Amino acid sequence: MEELRNEIDNLRKNLSKIESKEYKECFDNVFAVLETMNQKIEELTINQEAIEENIKFMDDDLTNIQDELFEEVSIDELNDMEDEYTEINCIHCNKPIFIEQSALSNNDEIPCPYCHKNIKSK
Repeated sequence: MEELRNEIDNLRKNLSKIESKEYKECFDNVFAVLETMNQKIEELTINQEAIEENIKFMDDDLTNIQDELFEEVSIDELNDMEDEYTEINCIHCNKPIFIEQSALSNNDEIPCPYCHKNIKSK
């Protein structure tokens, strides 16, 4: 951005030597427009850099969330999970359901996620 500002200043210096009042006024207007454009470009550049930085942070956050959601599980961890859960079929709709063994032993009523009826017989 500094380069562009220097080029505008150099152009202004070179064209300020023109004696004609008519051309001077025209060039002054052109320089005013160029300076306004340069300021807007600087603002856009700063905003773009901030947006890029925010997107990088969001991408990192999403990567961390994705890693947590889809973390790889070892065989031992799978075996431990298998020991904690039991597969049973609902007595009403006969669909398979995985339930923690402690939930089965501690609750008299467990609603089926499919038919919403109690999966345990009374």
